[in-house]
Amino acid sequence: MAGKERVEALRLRMRQEQIDTYIIPTEDDHQSEYVADYWKVRQWLSGFTGSAGTLVVTQEAAGLWTDGRYYIQAEAQLQGTDISLFRAGEPGVPSYMAWVKDHTPAGGTVGFDGRTFSAAAVKSMKRLFQDKQLKLDGSKDLAGALWEDRPALPGGMVTDLPVEYAGETRADKLRRLRTHMEAQNEAYWILASLDAIAWLFNIRGADVRHTPVVYAYACIGRTGAALFVDSAKIPSALALALLEDQVVVEPYDGLPEFLSKQPEGCVAYDPKELNQRLREAIPVLWPTKEEGNPIVGMKALKNSIEQAHIREAHRKDGAAMIRFIRWVKETVRREPGQITESVAAQYLDTLRSETEGCLGPSFDTIVGYNANGAIVHYTPEETTCAALYPEGLLLVDSGGQYWGGTTDITRTIALGPLTDAMREAYTLVLKGHIALSRAVFPYGTAGCNLDVLARRPLWERGKDFKHGTGHGVGYFLSVHEKPQRFSQAVGGSVKLEEGMLTSNEPGYYEEGQYGIRIENLVLTQERETTPWGRFFELETVTLCPYEWDAIDETLLQPDEMQWLFEYQRRVLEEVGPLLTEEERNWVLQEYHLPYRQKNELPLTSV
Repeated sequence: MAGKERVEALRLRMRQEQIDTYIIPTEDDHQSEYVADYWKVRQWLSGFTGSAGTLVVTQEAAGLWTDGRYYIQAEAQLQGTDISLFRAGEPGVPSYMAWVKDHTPAGGTVGFDGRTFSAAAVKSMKRLFQDKQLKLDGSKDLAGALWEDRPALPGGMVTDLPVEYAGETRADKLRRLRTHMEAQNEAYWILASLDAIAWLFNIRGADVRHTPVVYAYACIGRTGAALFVDSAKIPSALALALLEDQVVVEPYDGLPEFLSKQPEGCVAYDPKELNQRLREAIPVLWPTKEEGNPIVGMKALKNSIEQAHIREAHRKDGAAMIRFIRWVKETVRREPGQITESVAAQYLDTLRSETEGCLGPSFDTIVGYNANGAIVHYTPEETTCAALYPEGLLLVDSGGQYWGGTTDITRTIALGPLTDAMREAYTLVLKGHIALSRAVFPYGTAGCNLDVLARRPLWERGKDFKHGTGHGVGYFLSVHEKPQRFSQAVGGSVKLEEGMLTSNEPGYYEEGQYGIRIENLVLTQERETTPWGRFFELETVTLCPYEWDAIDETLLQPDEMQWLFEYQRRVLEEVGPLLTEEERNWVLQEYHLPYRQKNELPLTSV
């Protein structure tokens, strides 16, 4: 089956099961953003490959909701499917739940796979649908059952993250969680979030592409803990180490049976993370408590050992990026049209794989040339991607998974002559990026308070971008991590704490022409304490030059230019020792012309 046939097959099953409306989300049973191929049912059914979206099917219509990162991509991928695109967040566009309510007959049935919906989402649906007396049926995976060649469940092995990288033992982390449980009078904490489980138990997995997590659940009690995971994934040495910390390994689907054998006690869980099926497995008469996952806040604050490894990982990553930028510029100038976006992405992935301590990309490498750069999360396909020529802009958003951290960097590269409009847009984005990098703020400041700094230069010219300015980043974990964000949207209200690692990535996109994004990662650090309180700043850890040929210097203030000079010098000083003399001289020639004019840097290697 393909395209429309899959939706029609689902409609047939819906009629057989007496279901009026069926919802297929992106998430897996753990509410993950990035999922293993087994759970990509929405992608299989709709053809839309973005990492965020919800598909809704009735007998008469079908719609897909996605956010501003994917509007252009979704519009292209949904052509010929009869699936309507709903641009979530745009004025006048209903939420998918509101649309479901309006398009399901009174007293009708809304179906979904209850494993892929959180308890909180189901509670919201019940509340919204009650006045139409809509029934909810989360017992059936109708769409997944149609997928005849559905990939198998992942079987990647689990590794133990050494304490010299983690900076804290799993016993100490469990002790911290139990301190929280005791204060809240909780007997059990059920964890479903994959990155929270990996962090708490100091383990890393290989079940999700580019994200080193393992499919597992966990139940932590006052003295012991259970890890629900396929035991074949756990090496014997790790199983013994877990036992020493009073952690037993149970079958992946064994949580309901395990709970039934435990003494009664208050069960705590995060309703946004625990799926509805497992929520229903908690014994009915036991007391429960819904609260935010306490691991989220602990995990976000990188300790001093993690921070040291993060800095080193970014030095190595910067060297790989510099080698890539040199290669792509020289190759395109020498052989116009002979390499494609896909070839460039593969070359960058190879450079990272050759870097000490790098285990692979942290997400699918984005390489978008000119018009393709305007597709925010564009992924080049080998057979259809664009060839590169010595003109215009190449947007490259990429990252690596290192034993010592996760990297995420975007550079927009001038492959040749640019229009004045391109140079103006690049400089406005850079000005916002610099403003956020230089921010100093009092304790209690949230990401939403700083987001304006990155957008203001664009706003002053009547321009903007449709994605958040920054997201949290994990430590050898997910490239997108809660809770903090630089954003005006929900999530941007979390206050910034020392040790948080966040991206700084404003952009600008002209559909059909070009895209610009500049991204570094920044660590929140305490700057000083004065009679007015504690003040913080952002330490930039990403180390890779900006594109001098794309800058309109007339738009930069002297303090902005000075910040750029100091950053470029720092890149050469910290990354230079990892480069050859030839590579260092290339950096000087390509990026440090302003220094050379001022005789501030030598023309030879560092």
